[in-house]
Amino acid sequence: MDTKVWSLRLLMVAAGAMVILPAAAKAASAGSVTITGKVPVSCNIAVAAASGASNIADISQGGTNLLVATVTENCNDPSGYSVTLAGTNSASYTGLFKDSVSNATQAFTVTYNGSTVSSATLTDVAAPANVAKDVRITYAANPNLTGSVGYTYAETLTFSITAK
Repeated sequence: MDTKVWSLRLLMVAAGAMVILPAAAKAASAGSVTITGKVPVSCNIAVAAASGASNIADISQGGTNLLVATVTENCNDPSGYSVTLAGTNSASYTGLFKDSVSNATQAFTVTYNGSTVSSATLTDVAAPANVAKDVRITYAANPNLTGSVGYTYAETLTFSITAK
């Protein structure tokens, strides 16, 4: 083998050893790594209509504490969440049956989880939860309502959930 090639190889090995040795001299007897992760905030609401919600035979007779839905609130935000209600016809937290033919109306009150709704905010909690709550309505008898063909009196209640 050529002396120049041998000398060059020896020089390269020595240089590599100098790079490795200082690192080995600084090695510790223990080391650590911090591993982090997160769980995204997730808030969901499910509204299941009760069998009594559709096709009420005669709203002019009135109704008391009629179960119309079950709402399941699910939110993992440690700060909590809020649930709100808005009626399409009433434009508020109250309900309003409205006939799509005659425009006649019949107001109703909403009960959420056993309490009469008195504002658009139904639930305002400071912790995560997964709970189901009944939605019930009550309305007075009103024999002056216009007769309808089919089920033309309707109201849509919309429930929304928001993380804090």
